[in-house]
Amino acid sequence: MRPLGVTLIGIYQILRGVLGVLFGLSLMLFTGLAARLASLAAEGNAVERILHSLGRVAGVGVLVFALLHILAGFGLLKMHNWGRLLTLLFSAIGLVVLLPVLIASHGLPLIFGIINAASIFYLALPPIKRAFHGDRPALRAAA
Repeated sequence: MRPLGVTLIGIYQILRGVLGVLFGLSLMLFTGLAARLASLAAEGNAVERILHSLGRVAGVGVLVFALLHILAGFGLLKMHNWGRLLTLLFSAIGLVVLLPVLIASHGLPLIFGIINAASIFYLALPPIKRAFHGDRPALRAAA
């Protein structure tokens, strides 16, 4: 039996990945459309190629990270230690990326920052860490 916190963080990672996939696909689609409009306005192909390739590269990058989030979420739900480590890594990266926004504003970025910090704290707890290493009595203590 996996702890409830691990289940919630795993579901959060999968949801985050699904939203990332949607964002990556829309980024690729809309930069393609923007490239078409820019080529019509500029009457040249150089701007179109630059915008289209930039959007494709950014979209593929977002898709790769989103798929890694989904993989980390499933790893957490299956109680694999690599899923825990991948989630810790992505939560730390998320905190670093959100840090400038957290200083200047509040609201939704603050909520994501709190969730990332709570995920790091929870997954680094010794009973949870032992649970991922196959120590079954730790599961009862963590729940």
